[in-house]
Amino acid sequence: MKKYYIHTFGCKVNQYESQLISEKFRKDNFECTQKPEEADIIIFNSCTVTADADKKLEYFLRRATKLPNRPKIMLTGCIVKNKNIDIKNLFPDIEIITDKTKLFIEPQKQKVSGFDRHSRAFLKIQDGCKSFCSYCIVPYVRSTLWSKPENEVLSEIKNLVKSGYSEIVLTGIHTGKYDGGLSDLLEKIIKIPLAFRVRISSVELSEIDDKFIELIETNTEKICRHLHVPLQSGSDEILKQMNRNYSTKEFEKKVSKIMRILPDLALTTDIITGFPGETEKHHKETCDFVKQILFARFHIFRYSYRQETKASTFGNKVPTSEIKNRAKDIFEIDSIKRKDFLNKNIGTKRKAVKTGKNKLLTDNYITVKRQTEAWNVECGTMKASGNKKKQSGIFEVEITDTSEI
Repeated sequence: MKKYYIHTFGCKVNQYESQLISEKFRKDNFECTQKPEEADIIIFNSCTVTADADKKLEYFLRRATKLPNRPKIMLTGCIVKNKNIDIKNLFPDIEIITDKTKLFIEPQKQKVSGFDRHSRAFLKIQDGCKSFCSYCIVPYVRSTLWSKPENEVLSEIKNLVKSGYSEIVLTGIHTGKYDGGLSDLLEKIIKIPLAFRVRISSVELSEIDDKFIELIETNTEKICRHLHVPLQSGSDEILKQMNRNYSTKEFEKKVSKIMRILPDLALTTDIITGFPGETEKHHKETCDFVKQILFARFHIFRYSYRQETKASTFGNKVPTSEIKNRAKDIFEIDSIKRKDFLNKNIGTKRKAVKTGKNKLLTDNYITVKRQTEAWNVECGTMKASGNKKKQSGIFEVEITDTSEI
């Protein structure tokens, strides 16, 4: 039997689409391998959000082209739509797949029947973005807006849960732009009479309304107490240059309301440091702002030049060394935020699903790792007692202690 190897870069949407690709190859009687040197075909599902993502892909492509088994190499994903990167010139022998229907039939209608690992499944409900944040290449490579029809979303969730998945992660390029409204979709999802929970991968501030908050508040069994709300900067001047549609005051007001109603919720965010024109004053504003918000953790990105974006034309570029220093400052704040959040959870009982051989993930985004009779958290050490199965694939743990590694 011929073998294939698939390597996924980037977001949860790519992870979902890689699973579709994987299922197509299996239906064509290919066997999946975790060793590229054994593969007859290697598929790279790419990301082009940052220059680092491009460099990482190039590194793996070079390695693949030098394999002694000389596999066929196929490249798909966002980078193939980035007209500023000539991959074919760098790697003339690889096959570029711009039309994903060559890899899986009718991608917008295809259903995932199962994922390779664990008890969490990603479900793409939306694709495309037209926000045109000044730093972002995504609207140029995924511009077409699409939403999976509601009846198909509900049907796919039922199939996944019946296949053994306990957590469904709703994903999209701009999830909050789901046609018909994300809150209305959630309202339908929580009525499915099966034992599972749903997690929302990311949502913009302007798309969180009172109904959305109330749904999370009143459905603790079905909706995870975790929201990822991108901030990007704590400086109003930089937010304006980024073409973000809110001020720090608006952000603070909305998330304060969320945390007042949902005090046990894990609030996570994205922060970009070193944006063109960002001064030390702007950086300090960001540091001061994120300190006052009850974040559980940050995803920190160093600004990455992307040709064609509006920000690529801005002057006053921040030196790389300074970007690294500023990122370090924010990482230090992030470390404190993570510890504070974990400490706040000592003595609480949480519902968790399995994410690995000895790992669980709580509804409020705490990873616990089993060590003998306890569960330990990866960031620091979080001990939790108890693992009684409450419903299919969902466990209850009591967090009893936390300490630094």
